[in-house]
Amino acid sequence: MAKFEHIKGGDAEKRFAKSRVHGVTREYMAYLETLKKEGGVGVLKPGRGESLTTLRNRLRRAADLLETEIKTQRDGEELLIKVIKK
Repeated sequence: MAKFEHIKGGDAEKRFAKSRVHGVTREYMAYLETLKKEGGVGVLKPGRGESLTTLRNRLRRAADLLETEIKTQRDGEELLIKVIKK
């Protein structure tokens, strides 16, 4: 018979969210990890059919899953990203 358990608090949310991460979010997470390691500012340009708001939302979701703080700023048709180190 299956063993049922109950997970409380933040750990439950993290585990649940990570199980739903799809390929696009993983790409953004990898991008943020690279920025975190190397420092500096990243630049994203929207692809065909994408908006800067879409990119910003994806970045924020990835940052939340990584428990990382980011700052984004629009620069014309590009989005600048900086990982905030605490």
